[in-house]
Amino acid sequence: MSELLRAEHLVKEFPVRGGAVHAVSDVSFSIEKGETLGLVGESGCGKSTLGKLLLDLLPLTSGKVYFKEQDLSQIHGEEKRVMRRGMQMIFQDPYASLDPRMSVGQIIMEPLNAHRIGKNRRERADMARELISRVGLRPEFFIRYPHQFSGGQRQRIGIARALALNPELIICDEPVSALDVSIQAQILNLLGDLQKQLGLTYLFISHDLNVVRYLSDRVIVMFLGQICEMAGTEELYAHPRHPYTRFLLSSVPQPDPTLRNRERALLAGEASSPVDPPSGCRFHPRCPYADTVCRSEKPALRGTGDGHMCACHHPLEG
Repeated sequence: MSELLRAEHLVKEFPVRGGAVHAVSDVSFSIEKGETLGLVGESGCGKSTLGKLLLDLLPLTSGKVYFKEQDLSQIHGEEKRVMRRGMQMIFQDPYASLDPRMSVGQIIMEPLNAHRIGKNRRERADMARELISRVGLRPEFFIRYPHQFSGGQRQRIGIARALALNPELIICDEPVSALDVSIQAQILNLLGDLQKQLGLTYLFISHDLNVVRYLSDRVIVMFLGQICEMAGTEELYAHPRHPYTRFLLSSVPQPDPTLRNRERALLAGEASSPVDPPSGCRFHPRCPYADTVCRSEKPALRGTGDGHMCACHHPLEG
């Protein structure tokens, strides 16, 4: 596989009275063409902010984003407009992400109109109806409005809109977290089918580790604005090296009744604030293995074997 997107030393800080929220702090990674890269972590760790930085929906404090080897900060005007066709987003809330005053057809045709795709309105309408069918809805839904649909149907409309410009990369920001479990499975299967049919590349953001495991080829784990671990999906779930990842996996509900009484690892202490993050390793105030080095020196993200990367002074045994 070839590299489609690369992020280098991304930083995003939001000024607040008396300081700044350190939402993303020196994050670097790449996404290969055709893969699904999962991005997990607890609420407030910077996952959604990172997704918006990649699409230039938020300005970077510092760092670089390269899409197909082009530095997005160095392209402007029509060149950037064309580049943006290749990068789209599926939002978390299917209720808030659709304009209630627009019909389904108008919603899906909006990006086609903005980028002047299609010869005329009739051709764009035909393209919209085809997209509606592709995501498993009936073409006659073209004239209906968002309030006439269920949550799962609305998310399908959001997916159709994201597909309208024939993108290469789609950032899925918690796309199933607002849906019932049975509907989640349908949307995940749809995303998997679309990836195979269209050769799509996904960055899949979620706090649900079961969902990420189902869909992802590789997984990044974030904590308090930084990457703490990155590995292939099966390798990471079978052999977590960072203590935080092990705590996260311990908290995942298991459907097997024989595991109901299994021992769970619990985090001690209070959650740290992104306004005043700890020195050294940001996880050290809650880590049972922390020592003097962890409190004073930031750990580098380095390889531990089998393509596994971990930012920990004392990585756990596999």
